[in-house]
Order: sequence, then C-alpha cells, then structure tokens
Amino acid sequence: MEILSMALRNLLARPVRSLLTLLGVLIATTSMVLFLSFGEGLRRSLAQELARVGPAIQLVPEGMEGLGFSGYPEITPEEYRRAVAAGKELGVRSIIPTLFLVRGGFDPQTSFFFQGLPQGVAPDLLYPGVRVQEGGLLPSAKGAVVGAKVAKRSQLSLGSPLRLSPRVELRVEGILEEGGGLADNLIFVPLKPLQEVLGTQNYTALLVALNPGQKAEEVARALEASLPGLKTQTTGDVMRFAERALRISDLVRFGISLVALAVGGLLVANTVMMSVYERTREFGVMRALGAKRGFIFRLVVLEALLLSSLGGLLGLLLGSAVSQAINLYTLEQVGLALSAVTPRLSLFALLVALGLGLSAGILPAYHASRIPVVEALGRV
Repeated sequence: MEILSMALRNLLARPVRSLLTLLGVLIATTSMVLFLSFGEGLRRSLAQELARVGPAIQLVPEGMEGLGFSGYPEITPEEYRRAVAAGKELGVRSIIPTLFLVRGGFDPQTSFFFQGLPQGVAPDLLYPGVRVQEGGLLPSAKGAVVGAKVAKRSQLSLGSPLRLSPRVELRVEGILEEGGGLADNLIFVPLKPLQEVLGTQNYTALLVALNPGQKAEEVARALEASLPGLKTQTTGDVMRFAERALRISDLVRFGISLVALAVGGLLVANTVMMSVYERTREFGVMRALGAKRGFIFRLVVLEALLLSSLGGLLGLLLGSAVSQAINLYTLEQVGLALSAVTPRLSLFALLVALGLGLSAGILPAYHASRIPVVEALGRV
C-alpha cells in the first residue's frame, strides 16, 4: 500500500501532465474498442439472422462465396429443374428459387432490397416468425409485401406504387410487423417482375427446405455430388466463411488502431521519463535511506500502469457508450445492431492497455533504478 500511495502522490503532483497522458490512452483505447466492436457486432447479428432463416441449405453457382445474395443471377432454369429432381430423390421438403435486386444508392434511406419468390410462396417460409401487420402475407402477381423498416423510412402504405423499371410497377399489398431482423429491410415480390427487369430467366440462389429429421450436412453433400456447376452452402458454411472474413477485417482494424495505441504508449513513456528526470535527486535520497533498486523500479512501473489502466478503463467505458449510440442509429436504419462490446473484447482492451503501460514504463524504471546514488544526490 505504501508504494501505491507514493505512486498516486507522484502522479497527482503533476496533474496537467498526468491528465493529458490519461486522455491520450483513453482516446487510443476508445478507438481500438470501437474498431473491433464492429467485428463482434457483425458476428452476433449474422448468427441471429441465420437462426431466423428457414432453409438450412442454399445452392449457388460454383465460385460464389458468402451468402450469394449479390451479383447477376447465374442459375439457369435447367439447373433448377435438375435440382428439383435431385431433391425429390433425397426427400427434401422443397427447393425454392430466389432472386435479389437492389435499387438505390449506398445510403440505406434511399436503397430498396427486393427478394423475388415463386408465386404461392410466402415470406414466412424463408423467415419463420414474420407476421403481417397490414394487408396480406402472400403477394399477387403484381403485388409486394414490404418489411416494417422499409415501409417506415420510405413512407409506404397499402396501395403505394413501387416502380422497378419504366415498364414494371408493383403495388404494396402487405406490410410486415417489425421483428428486428433482416426481413424488416426487404421487399418481397414475385419472381417474374424481377426477371423481367433484369432480362433473364435465371435465379440468384436455390433455397432447400428440409423435412424434420433430415441433416443439413448430409443432404448438402448429396446435392453437390449430383449437381455439377452448383455448390451447396449450409448455415455453418456461411458462418465459417463470415468468420474468416471478419478475422481478416479485425486484423486490419486492429492494425489501424495500433497507430493510436503507439501514440498513447509514447505519451505514457514521455510522462514517466520526464518524471524520472525531475525526481532524480528524490530517488538518490531514497536510495541513501536504504531503498533497494527493485523498489525504485516497481514504483516507476506502477505509475505507468496506473496511468494506462485508468485510461484503458475509461476508454472502454467511453467506447461502450459510443457503441450503444451507433447501434441506435443502425437499428433505426437497417434493423441490425452492428456494434457490440463483448466480454472478450473488454478483457482484450484492458490487457492491451496494461501491456501498453508496462512496455512504456520498463525503460524509464530501469533507468531510474540504475542511477548511482552519488550522482543522483549531486543533481540540483
């Protein structure tokens, strides 16, 4: 306790310098927490969304990775017929062709995500739990069922027109209840209008619905073996692909945040080194009174650790608060919480802050503990 009180007293004796150093560590930790929280949030959101999607298997063209919900449709009607025949042999419940179309820009406020479904297929088959708030759940040949978030931000109501092209126009026939999932941001329409807009009869993906008791991995392997040119993806495959992509992005974001961490470390090292220089005579007196070199070393390291740990803790709290603010915005815009400060991220941030203080304090502490007593006492 004596060494702790001495360390605190030394830091409080130079409040401005200590405060500026603390702010540097705080900003560095906050930036790191925010950068990495996006990876954690995307992992959590993806797992939740995949759990809400009905079909456990999707068939996509070979070479396509991830969810396969983007790009030009490449699955031909002939490949769809072969897939249906293979599915019947395996006893699957159904194989549903689907098509995706994006209209608008990068701003979620002005973007529309259309998902085409065969006539007679309702959205609740793909997204179990979705319920209609107004109108019907099954769109007609010229109708559309709109997610709650899309309807709210675009001010759509029953009967509102949706123009996909100069020749293709649909009408809103149903609005879903808000469920906090991906369906809130989609517009479900029949396949034919989307194919007419794109000028193709192809599909983006084929979704495979299984009967109770069937194992997704076994059915996926059998389908892939019987359908050359197509490959299967289970929810597990999508999660593994997403995890690889997120780990790479985590490394990139952590590399960017290292710049701020390096600045914070230099601030701690500068503060401790200046403190050592100004207190050289004090250290000499302590040594003359019997203090060991190890005591001086631990005292200086403890000061660096106190600065970095307090800055890290405050940075973690500030990062968590900003993360919550970001989620309020993303939940409003896209219905997903894209940032998450998880326990493992919190622990990692605190360990990085402690490591920062330790590495910044070792050299000044070593220098302070090795100053000869006679030389230290001779300093003015």
